[in-house]
Order: sequence, then C-alpha cells, then structure tokens
Amino acid sequence: NNPAAAAAAPSIPATLRHLTPLTKNELLLLSTYDQIKQYEKISAKLKATEAKRRLEEADERYRAKVRERERLENGGGNDDDGDVDESANKKKSNNERVPEDHPYYNNSSEEEDSEEEQTKQHRTQKQHQRQLEITQLREEIEAKSQKEVERDAARKREEEMRRELLGPKGKKKQMKKRPREEEDGAAENEEQTNDAIHNNDFIQEEYDDMQQYEDTADAVSSQPSSIISGPSIKKKQRIETTTSSTNNNTNQSTSLIANISGGATPIHDFSTKLKMSKTSLDGSILFPKTIGETPWRPPSNPINFMDGCFELDLPDFDPNNLSSTTNNNNTVAIKFHAPQESSRFSINIASPNHNGYDSILFHFNPRQFQRGGQLVINNKTESMWGNDLSVPLSTLPLVFGKAACTLIVQVNGEGFDVFVEGVHCARLEHRMALPKMKGPLRLQFPASDDYGNPEDWEVYRVWWGHKSSMAAKDLSGVAGVNVYSSVHPKKLFVSGLPKIHSEPEVDLRRAEMERAFRKYGGPNGVVLVSVQKDSTFAFVEVASEQQADLALVEMAANGRYRVNKARRTKHEALMEERAAREAGEKGNGKESVDWD
Repeated sequence: NNPAAAAAAPSIPATLRHLTPLTKNELLLLSTYDQIKQYEKISAKLKATEAKRRLEEADERYRAKVRERERLENGGGNDDDGDVDESANKKKSNNERVPEDHPYYNNSSEEEDSEEEQTKQHRTQKQHQRQLEITQLREEIEAKSQKEVERDAARKREEEMRRELLGPKGKKKQMKKRPREEEDGAAENEEQTNDAIHNNDFIQEEYDDMQQYEDTADAVSSQPSSIISGPSIKKKQRIETTTSSTNNNTNQSTSLIANISGGATPIHDFSTKLKMSKTSLDGSILFPKTIGETPWRPPSNPINFMDGCFELDLPDFDPNNLSSTTNNNNTVAIKFHAPQESSRFSINIASPNHNGYDSILFHFNPRQFQRGGQLVINNKTESMWGNDLSVPLSTLPLVFGKAACTLIVQVNGEGFDVFVEGVHCARLEHRMALPKMKGPLRLQFPASDDYGNPEDWEVYRVWWGHKSSMAAKDLSGVAGVNVYSSVHPKKLFVSGLPKIHSEPEVDLRRAEMERAFRKYGGPNGVVLVSVQKDSTFAFVEVASEQQADLALVEMAANGRYRVNKARRTKHEALMEERAAREAGEKGNGKESVDWD
C-alpha cells in the first residue's frame, strides 16, 4: 500500500498499451488510480469484517434469549440439553456479566418477563382461534350433510308421488281423481286437494294426456315437501306446430319457447325474412359452393390488393332493365364478420373490362380508426379515385366486433343503394357508364388497401339475384341521395401533383397553375385557382365551358397534367338554384306588369 511504489511503476491497462509511451501526468494519474483501487479493496474488507462481527453478536444474543426462554418453559430442565444450555449461559454470564446494582439489570429483567407473558398470551389466543375455526368447519359440514339428507328425502317423496300419479296405463280414467290420504283424520287435506283440482283446468288436461308424459322425466314438480300432499304442478307440453281439434274446433298456437328456438338464425346464414336460401327462386348462393366450405379470409401478408383477393362473377346483369318491375338480377347480399380489432375491409363491384380494377363502379370501405370511424363509398376511373362519400360509423348499425353482419347492395337506375343490417345508410349515384350489354359484373374482395396494408374480415356467404327495391319513399336522411355532384361546366380538377405541406408551397402551386392555365382565362387571362395544404390536387376555374373543353384536350395531348372536369359543390349548386329562382321571380313580375 505504498503510494510511492505505485507511482513509480503504475500498471498500464491492456487497452492503453498501444498509446505508450505515456507522459508523466498520465503515469501519475494511473498510479493514483491504482492506489484508489487498493484503498477501496481494503475498505470493502473492513466493512465485511465489521458486518460479520455484528451479525455474530446479534446471532449470539438471539440464541441466548432462545435458550433462556426454553429453560424457563422447561422449569430449569435436568436433561442433557438443559445442561448444555446452562453451561453455555454460565460461560456467557462469566464473560458478559452485568452487576446487580447496575440500573440496566432490573429493566432488562422486567422486559424479558413482559415479552414472555406476551408470547404466552399470543400462543393461547392462537390455540383458541384455531379451536373455534375447527368447530365452525365441523358445524358447516354437518349442516351441509343434513341438507343433502333432507334433499334426498324430498326427491324420494316426489318420485313416489309421481309414480303414484302416473300409475299403470290401463287406469288413466281412475287417476283423474286425487287418491285419498292413507292416514286417518286427513279430511281437511282431502277437501283442499279436490278444490285445487277443480281450480286448475290444465291439471285435468295433463291427466287426459298422461300417456304422452310417461317418457318425460322432467315433468316432476319442484314444490316443497310441506305441500307435496296438494296437486302436482307439471310442465305443460310444448306445442311445436299449429294443430286443430276436430271435436271442439279450437286452435293451439305454438309455444313461446318453440318460437324462440325456431327463429334463431345461424351466423353463417341469411335471415329467413330475406328469403335468400339455396332454394330461392329469385337468386342463388354464389359462395360457398359446397357444404362445409370454410369462410374466406384475406391473407395476412399480401404483396398488393390483388394477391390472394377473392373474386366472383355476378351473372345476368342487364343494365337496360333496372326498374323494380322487372325480374333481372340487381341485388348482392354478403354475410360477413369483421373482428373488433380489425381496422378496415373493402368490397369492389366493377364491369368486366375493369383492366385490373383500374376502373371500379362501386367501392365499399368501412374504416374503424379513421376520424372516429368512417364508411367510405367511392368509385375509381382509370386508376383515379373520385370524390368519396363518407358516412360516420356511429350513425350505422354495428359493423366491427359483431358475430355476423349482413350487407346488401342494390343496383338501380339512380345508383348503388347500400343497406347494412336492413338500414339504408348510403347511395352512390352512377358516376360511370354501366356496361351496355347484358352480362356479368365482377365482385372483388381485395386482400389489402392501395398501400399494402392487409384487411381483416371473414366472408360467410354471398347471394346474387333479384329483389324489389328496399329503399323507402322518403330518402331525405340517406347519405348521397340528391347530392349536388353534377359536373361543373368551367371548373377543372388537376390531380397527380406532388404533395405539398406548407403555405409557401401552396403559393408556388397556385402560381404554377395560373401560369399553366392562363391561356384559358379569356381575354384577360384570369383563372381562379384553389389549392389546399397537404394535398396532391388543385381546382382551376377557366373563363367558359368551351375553354374548359379545350384545356382537357390540350392537357391530355401534352401529358403534363392529369385534368378532369370537377364536380359542383353543394354551395355552388344552391347558389345557382337561388340565382335561377330570383331570375324567374323577376321575369314573372315583369310579365304581370305588362299584362296590366
């Protein structure tokens, strides 16, 4: 432990040997570090030695107290163990004896006496509590056994009463009267029995149909033993089908239990009210094709939406006869299950020449975790999605987390009507031309979204056929009905632009659109440009409808921008209607003045 020796020849770690030769300060620092490590080791050894000494002293004190208590409990003890303890106590008392005149002597003896009394009291309380618990357990066991004995006796009495009531088959008419009690002096009980039989007509019916109840073991009454001597209340027969009696011409309706059990629909089947079974005359089951076929689920890790998707043909679709009076196929029904943890799933209906689903007539896509839950309905034209129709999921029947759900889509002259669990939730008006000739439509269940995120749901059953229009006359509360989605004559929709995120980028995008479409702004070259932040599109309003058509042709030719006609917003349509109404009122007023 000589610091000078450590400083003279410090140990150089292996990680620092490549840095040699070291300076004097570095060598001094290493020697100091070695000295500190040695001091730390010495300190740790001293602490361990001191802790061990204290632990031994505490252990010795504890053993001494234990030996003293055992000696007192044994009354001094004369066996070998007592002699060993006594000799050990004598050795300890010789080494660590406290004078009797010391004030600590009396206090320690009093403390030891109080500790011994507390220990004895604690043991006594524990023994008493344990004895009480054992007594309580015995009483509970005896009570349970007594109840079981009474219950068995009651069952035996009920079984004897049932056998007495049923009797042999050839004595049914004699059993209509209650057998009298065998005991003497039971006249009062006999009168009560006869009154109860006359006041309960269904008891007489049970006696008449006793033959039907001979094999029914659960027809025994569960009345207490105190009223076993009275009339036996037996379960009434369940009537599964409606029957009529030829004697009294009375009809018997089906029982409530039969109605409940018969009306239950398996989760894999459509409701019987929809009349969409395999034997229905107005349609057919497209999936499953065989009995026992497992439900369809999308793959867990698809490459794209086509990888593992499910496709079906909807045959015999006639776009020229979509009225409700014809019997052409117009309705597709899907029975499915979307788990509670599912984020989304989708359904597509396309024409036969969809070109890899670049063009989709109808797109149904519930999204559970987007903006509080949204149902998105849209179309797709040449790989470009249209203006989506969003409906909050909170306004619709439960879709996610339900055991099974039924989706019905009806195609009519106005568009695609969407029904979830019988509720008319949306309508997507026709945005694309339907096939010109009679033929099949294509139903697709994609495996993922456009970004490769897998979808999670199960398809139990698919039905395709004809159904009358399920839409009500009042469609004011249905999303997508009577929306102002007609094409704007002068406004253009420019899509496929790079996404912008800041206000300066919005200004640059607006200036770019103004320069590109200036030639279509009339004599002054003025166009109105609308650009939103975090978007990949822009709206440009030119001078006239002719200029808009010219812009569509020229922009398509040079391929610089993807341009389409934009749709009118609801505000624009309402403003046009208001202007037309005001113009009409002014014209009527002028004509009235001329007439006068």
